[in-house]
Amino acid sequence: MKTCKHCGHEIEQIEWIKIPELKIEVERDVHDKNKSWNDLVLSNREDELLTAEECIWLANSKYAEQLKMNGISSYDDFFIKPPFELNKKKGYVARFYADSDWSGLGCTRDPQDSGASLGVRFVRRRNENL
Repeated sequence: MKTCKHCGHEIEQIEWIKIPELKIEVERDVHDKNKSWNDLVLSNREDELLTAEECIWLANSKYAEQLKMNGISSYDDFFIKPPFELNKKKGYVARFYADSDWSGLGCTRDPQDSGASLGVRFVRRRNENL
């Protein structure tokens, strides 16, 4: 086990999936469930979250099943980078969610919201080829 450099909690080894089409790497698993945006202090890490556009692309890509973004899991929702400045100014946060019948983006969530199926998935942005 490793220790998270941000919160000090023990974490399992993280598996990263390379997405060369977007020049990013994405954590395979959603983690830190049952914690809110505020609990995770994500306002300091927004650049490490997927954007709405990246979520849409990934949910429609060959990576969707591997990332559980194609409806095979209803327990892997995650916070994303807020796409609208107006919502951000009003204190709202955003998330990606999926179920067996649908998937979507929620952009007007309370930063105190948490749940058993809601967590975080970080992204690493790469300028070079993967």
